Amino acid sequence: MNLSTTYLGLKLKSPIIVSSSTFTANAETIAACAKAGAGAVILKSIFEEQILADIKKEEGYTNIYDTMPEAQQYLKTFLRGNEIEHYVNLIKEAKKAVDIPVIASINCTDKGEWTSISKRFQDAGADALELNIAIAPFDNNLDPKAIEDEYIEILKQVKQLVSIPVSVKIGSHFTNICNMAFRLACNGANGLVLFNRFYNADIDIKTMKAAPGQALSSSEENSTTLRYILLLAAQGIACDLSASTGISDGDHVIKQILAGASSVQVCSVLYRNGIDYISQMLNDIEAWMQSNGFSCIADFKGKVNHEDDLKLTERLQYLRRNSGI
Repeated sequence: MNLSTTYLGLKLKSPIIVSSSTFTANAETIAACAKAGAGAVILKSIFEEQILADIKKEEGYTNIYDTMPEAQQYLKTFLRGNEIEHYVNLIKEAKKAVDIPVIASINCTDKGEWTSISKRFQDAGADALELNIAIAPFDNNLDPKAIEDEYIEILKQVKQLVSIPVSVKIGSHFTNICNMAFRLACNGANGLVLFNRFYNADIDIKTMKAAPGQALSSSEENSTTLRYILLLAAQGIACDLSASTGISDGDHVIKQILAGASSVQVCSVLYRNGIDYISQMLNDIEAWMQSNGFSCIADFKGKVNHEDDLKLTERLQYLRRNSGI
């Protein structure tokens, strides 16, 4: 079976990409991912705060959180110093270690001076850049359109600086995800990653304080991604789609490709089962392809992406459940 595919114009030996995580934070584990069959890796994200700290340090001003003591204290443990140089070296080391695409990742919330650093990551050898844009809509005074416009401006600023492909990883917290996705594609996004997963909130009843919730995604979360891959592919969006969140086995990969995804990104499943589980997922995909007479990914990519059928099915299921059937 031929498991190769293309994503962001890059040739991938398989549709499975290891997403930004500790698995992609050093050359050794990146090489292990490639050996297990990963088609590409997304390097562990560098954060906007890390980039800004380096920029300010070069300007002789290191405290970028003067008015936020708690954030200032947190950053002292978060920042190592020379963050940009560390990331440039990670790109170079990864490129030497593997022969699969290496995609740099920036986690950001604002447009601004940090975007200039994206050119350095391109020059270091990154094959593409993933913008993990995470603007949390918590401020009741913040206009929803202003949030969407900020996504577009971040993308446009970066696209002006680099010639490598750029993908945007977005969350599912938009009123009209399809409209937002098409706006990004029309403004130069070569790919979209659905979806960015914000950490769940919880409360510690012993301390009666807010606490982080479950860090790893569950297989149930895969359905939201699948729905919007189907909808966007059916509407002919002019960029590649990569499915993320809740991808737990080979069957999930097959479903996302049938819906129209060019690739899938995995993370939580590797924490649960180890890097070598990539090989098992690929074996399962091959077995399914053989049993269904498909010789390559292109044979079944987008085979199920009928927008009207999906809408009708959703509506009928809703009516059935509410009528007691």
